[in-house]
Amino acid sequence: MTVMTAEAGDADTLMQRYREDGVVYLPGLFDAEMLELARQGFEWSLANPSPAAQQLFPQDGTVFYQDLFNTLSWPHYDPLLRKAGLGEVMARLWGCENVWFFFEQVFHKKGASRRTPWHQDTSYFPVDGADMSVLWISLDPVPPSQALEFVRGSHRGRLYNGSAFTGDDDTAPLYDVGEMPRLPDIEADRERFDIVSWPFEPGDALVFHPSTLHGGGHTEAHGERRTISLRFFGDDCNFVARPGVSKESAVGFNRQETGSRDVSEFYEGLVPGDRFRHPDFPKLYPHG
Repeated sequence: MTVMTAEAGDADTLMQRYREDGVVYLPGLFDAEMLELARQGFEWSLANPSPAAQQLFPQDGTVFYQDLFNTLSWPHYDPLLRKAGLGEVMARLWGCENVWFFFEQVFHKKGASRRTPWHQDTSYFPVDGADMSVLWISLDPVPPSQALEFVRGSHRGRLYNGSAFTGDDDTAPLYDVGEMPRLPDIEADRERFDIVSWPFEPGDALVFHPSTLHGGGHTEAHGERRTISLRFFGDDCNFVARPGVSKESAVGFNRQETGSRDVSEFYEGLVPGDRFRHPDFPKLYPHG
């Protein structure tokens, strides 16, 4: 495993690194005001769970909570998106003209929580393209031993079946049908893979392509980690077909009881190959 040092670099260097590695580290991207906005968004999400909220691996007896695509939360993250200029950050990173906010995802780990299984985010939603990013923020320090890890360059390879996150087998497939191959058992043979990671302080950010294999990030018995993943898409993103989900999908719950819109609304009427667009996704760059 390579633990990379803090190095942001100029825009051209970052663009090239992102295209080649599928992940870049941006130390100190957020100042104290922006970090407070991130904390406020996270706290709102925890206090206002959507029907998609769930405890992962409940059999472990520790807190491993996630929630995502709660459209009611978007106004609470918008101040951070605008203040930090994240639309412009993505436009420069991708070299594209337009940037939209896709959705948020929050994680809360507390106690001796297990590591996150290796996976690719793109497997879980029917959108693909080069102009896509996940911006990962931690509100708590993350030491090297607990860092989020990436297989460098894996976004340029094959797309694997998603991990079912069952707890019994990290490579257990999400989909029972389709041609996506099963995830490799990276933990069983780590030396075969070019794994990179960074120690992390609040205010830092990781930006990665959602097709980059990533995982890790356990917590110790008295530890806690509060993280936010903000997702973005740009000009070249298309709607793609994914296999039927064999298990209950976190993004497929009916949200009428809370008022949060169902993700299926944003894909309605699209066929594979269509440009992925919906007028209700917030336009971040040029400023909407």
